[in-house]
Amino acid sequence: MWSADEIAELCCLHYRTRLPKQGKPDPSREWTSLAAVVKVESLGSPGTPKPRPLTKEVVAMGTGTKCIGQNKMRKTGK
Repeated sequence: MWSADEIAELCCLHYRTRLPKQGKPDPSREWTSLAAVVKVESLGSPGTPKPRPLTKEVVAMGTGTKCIGQNKMRKTGK
């Protein structure tokens, strides 16, 4: 089985290498939320006594915060 850290690393790697730089936040002053769906699949037949190898693949990913910047906010917060 894969640990949560391994799945998180797979998602971060996909984000860094497979998504275009355009639209990504500046890491020195911005952030974003990240969500991903990962497919984990076992290979081989279920009846074999050996542990079956697993594959993992990011099949969907989304990013974004849907919020406005501080300079666009009103002082009242409304």
